[in-house]
Amino acid sequence: MLRIDDFDSQAGSTCQAATFGRSKVEASVESFFYITVAVGALFAITDWRAGVMIAIILDCFRDPIRKVSEGEPTLVTYCVCAVWGAAFVNLFFGGNPGLRKVRARFPWLEKSLTWYVLGLIPGAVLSLALYQNGVVLAGLGFASYAAPLLGIALGAAFAFELKYLKRILQAYVLINSIAFIGAIAEWQMWDWPGLGGLKGFEWIRHMPGVIVRLISGFFRSPDIAGFHAANAMMVSVILLLNRGDQPGLRRKIHPLWLSTAIWSAVPLMLCGRRKMLIMPIIFIAAYLLYIQLAAKQSATRVIGYLVLIIAIGAVPLAVYRDEASFEDHQAYYATTLSDVAPRLKDNVAGGVVGTLRQSGLMGSGLGVATQGAQHFAVEARHGVWQEDGVSRLFKELGVPGVMLIAVSGLLMLRNCRTEVRRQRYLPLIEIQAFAFALIMANLASFVASHQHFSGDPANALWVLLFCGIFIGTLALSERPVSRSAAATVTRPPTADHPLPIGQEGPPKQAPTHQGYHHRHSHETQPAQFS
Repeated sequence: MLRIDDFDSQAGSTCQAATFGRSKVEASVESFFYITVAVGALFAITDWRAGVMIAIILDCFRDPIRKVSEGEPTLVTYCVCAVWGAAFVNLFFGGNPGLRKVRARFPWLEKSLTWYVLGLIPGAVLSLALYQNGVVLAGLGFASYAAPLLGIALGAAFAFELKYLKRILQAYVLINSIAFIGAIAEWQMWDWPGLGGLKGFEWIRHMPGVIVRLISGFFRSPDIAGFHAANAMMVSVILLLNRGDQPGLRRKIHPLWLSTAIWSAVPLMLCGRRKMLIMPIIFIAAYLLYIQLAAKQSATRVIGYLVLIIAIGAVPLAVYRDEASFEDHQAYYATTLSDVAPRLKDNVAGGVVGTLRQSGLMGSGLGVATQGAQHFAVEARHGVWQEDGVSRLFKELGVPGVMLIAVSGLLMLRNCRTEVRRQRYLPLIEIQAFAFALIMANLASFVASHQHFSGDPANALWVLLFCGIFIGTLALSERPVSRSAAATVTRPPTADHPLPIGQEGPPKQAPTHQGYHHRHSHETQPAQFS
């Protein structure tokens, strides 16, 4: 005769076996991901273009893999940076001709980066002197600030190979558009593995009379979900509106990129992060401003396209406006614009004043406010509350470090402004405008909150990739003969491309066009972004 205790014993054994089996599967998935990252790094060390493509794809897979792995290891998030680093090593030591041209054309760029790195030294010295694990803390902070600068080099190289750049942008949009399905699945409360944010957090937002559920989908937090949704929307607009060197420079509205731009609005709304929702607005404003100032062209037609996208994108919002689970998000987002000024005053300006009062002129040391520092130096995290990016700079670098970085930024802005005024070739001006607009949108996001950048160098690498693209496209254009040649031209600097990009040949007389002079036809020319 079987006793009840026997059934309990059998049930317990079955439960333990299931738990052991699940743990074994989780360990296998995590190990397979690490192996994939290692293989990707090997590809990247031989071909930097393929390395960037692999890194972007792995960046999308790492969050769900981390969430289904036992203990949600932080290494899963950071290990993909090895692929980005390998791509940079191949680019730097491979003697890329585009990168060489940028360095030769803009000697001020290295000076600006030098000032930037010098700005990190005071905070690093402070961390080494104050904390037991100061070396690790300073290294974490230095990686957070300095590693993303690799994106500038990669972006500058892509500016000379715009066809590869287009493939990178397409891959980013498509892989993230697939991942956005997770936002719908979590919103509908489907029982899929890998959904929702990391454990240990309650992802909700309180307002008077309203509790907003923040949706992460397959990403590890609502901030990361909103970051990729906003960037996928902006890149979709770039692919949609860019006309490259099409005959007559006519735009081709591709239905795929129109669809991804609209689809990206769904996770952007569900993530519940207002600082991400405002990014596309800043993107549009910055793009139109740059086009108006640099190209001196009428922006009416571009505004018409953008209004069309917004109108079509409003359709799903109208369809779901009566959904009870969506009403809270609508009420929350309705306060976005009205809360901008108070948040800037309280969080940014007030945060800087509070940080100076708390930490003094020298700050608390490099890395103390960086995401992940709590794993290495708990004592350094006491009194760390800085959410916005500006107060984080004063907390970690102090006034001296912030001043040195300000010198770096001013030097870069002054020289870029000079180069922008020399631009005459409309397709390159449009690419520069798109890159500038995406940088400004992400900069606004950083000012509001730094966590999705400081705790994730890959996100900062992605944004600074466009900074490199912007600088690289400035180097593509030839200097005008005189200031009187102010008319924007719609023909490329040369009538043809006699040699592949980066290949040198004997000097040969090249035809000239309005507003340009050419030294040799063997100089690197822009590829078509079409």
